[in-house]
Amino acid sequence: MNQLITRYRLLLLSAIVLFSLALRLYKIDSPVADWHSWRQADTASVTRVFLNEGVDFLRPRYQDVSNIPSGSNNPQGYRMVEYPLYNLFHLFLVKAFPLLGVDTAGRLTSVIFSLISIVSLYGFVNLISGPFIGLLSALFLGVLPFSIFYSRVILPEPLMSALLLTSLYLFTYHHLQKRRSFLILSLSSLLLSLSLLVKPYAVFFLLPFLLMLFIDLKNKKLNVFHLAIFIIIAFVPLAFWRAWIKQFPEGIPASTWLYNLNGIRFRPAWFRWLFSNRLGFLILGGWGTPLFILGLIRSPKNHLEYSYPLLGIGILIYFSVFAGGNVTHDYYQAITLPYIAIFLSLGSAFIADLALKNIVNRALALVLVITMVVFMTAFSWYEIKGYYQINNPNIIKAGNFVDRVSPKEAKVIAPYNGDTAFLYQTNRFGWPAVTYDINQLIKEGASYYVSVNFDETTNQLLNDSRHQVIEKNNEFIVIKLNQQP
Repeated sequence: MNQLITRYRLLLLSAIVLFSLALRLYKIDSPVADWHSWRQADTASVTRVFLNEGVDFLRPRYQDVSNIPSGSNNPQGYRMVEYPLYNLFHLFLVKAFPLLGVDTAGRLTSVIFSLISIVSLYGFVNLISGPFIGLLSALFLGVLPFSIFYSRVILPEPLMSALLLTSLYLFTYHHLQKRRSFLILSLSSLLLSLSLLVKPYAVFFLLPFLLMLFIDLKNKKLNVFHLAIFIIIAFVPLAFWRAWIKQFPEGIPASTWLYNLNGIRFRPAWFRWLFSNRLGFLILGGWGTPLFILGLIRSPKNHLEYSYPLLGIGILIYFSVFAGGNVTHDYYQAITLPYIAIFLSLGSAFIADLALKNIVNRALALVLVITMVVFMTAFSWYEIKGYYQINNPNIIKAGNFVDRVSPKEAKVIAPYNGDTAFLYQTNRFGWPAVTYDINQLIKEGASYYVSVNFDETTNQLLNDSRHQVIEKNNEFIVIKLNQQP
C-alpha cells in the first residue's frame, strides 16, 4: 500500500489539487455581499483604487473615508494595515483578465494561493512523515467546507498561508540536507518575511522554525552569520512597515479590542466559542473531533514530528493573545486550517497503524474513518452553506444604480451600519454610515445619499427641499445632496 502511494504520490496530489479547485469554483462569481463582505470589501477596495488611480504600495487607499475604523477623519481613505502584496496579485489578475471583474478576479486570486498552500502543506508533511500523511493533510485542507469557503474570499489570509507554508517547506528541506544551501535558506526567509508583511499573525506558527534552528545550531550545521541573515531578512521589513504606517494614524484601524474584548479571554464563553462552536462544529462538523484528538495524542515518530505539537501550541497561543478577534470573527480561524488538517491526517494514520497491527478490526476501522470524514464534511457544510448567500441583494442593485448615474468623482453616503459592503457596491469614495451631522458630511464633499432602508435620516432627506430624489422604489432610494437651499 505504502509503495503504491509513494509511486503515484504526484498523480494523487494532482488529483487532490484539481478536486480542490473544482470545489472552490462554487459561486466564484458571487458579488462581495456574502459572509464577511465588510472585510472583503475593504480588501477589494484597495485593489480597485490601484486599478483606477495607480499603484502606491507605500500609501494604500480604499474607498471608506469615514472615521469609523480608526476614530479619526480619513479624507484620503488610507488603509494602513497589512502590506498590500495581496492586492498586487489581485490587480495583476484583473488587468490580465478584465472580463472577470474585480470581484471574481479577487476570489480566483485567493483560490490560486489556497492551491499553493495545499501543495506546500503536502511537501512539508511529506518530508517529515511520508507521502501517506502528506496526501491526507492536503486532502483535508482541500475538502473541509470551512477551508473551501475561506479559500475563495477576497482576504489576504490565503496569501499569508501560502507564503508561510512554502517557507516552512523550504526550511524543512534545507534542514534535512547534508549540504546546506544558502540560496534555499534565503528564499525561505524571504517568503517568511512576505508572509509576516501580509499578516503578522504568521508569527504564531514559527515554533517549528525555532525547533530546526535549535537543532542545526546545536549540531553546528548552521553558523551565526547565516542565522543573522535569516532573521534580518525575515523580520526587518515588517519592522520598517510598522514604523512607516505610524505616519498615517487615520488609516490604522483600532485594534486593542482584538486582544481581550470585554475580558473574554479564558472565560467559559471563550472556550465555548472557539473550541466547541468554531473548531468542534463549524470546522470539524462534530464527527471530525475524534480524528483531531487522536492526531494530537499520536506520539512523534522522529524529531521533526515534534513540529506538529508545536503548531498546536501556536494555535493555542494565537487564540489566547487575540482572544477578542478570534471570538468575534470566525475568519480569524482560517489561518489555522493547514495545521488542523495535519492533526486530522495524523489521527487517520493513527487508526491505520492500529489496523495494520491487527490491534483493531481493519474493515471496521476503515468504515468508521470513512464515516467520520463523510459526516464531518456533511455537517460542517450544513453550517457553512449559508455563508455563500447574498444577505441583501438590494445593496447590489442600489450600488449599481449609483455607479451608473453619479460622476466618478462623486462621494457617496451609503449607510449600512458601518458595513462598507454597501459603499463598495457604489464604486465611489464615501461613508458607510452617517457618522455625524449629515450637513457636515455634505461640506466634506458628500454629493449622493443612497439607502435600502426608509429610516429616520432617509425620510428627513426626502422632506428636505434642498435635495433632489434621483430614484425611489421599493428596493432603494438615491438622493442628490445639495448644500444650498
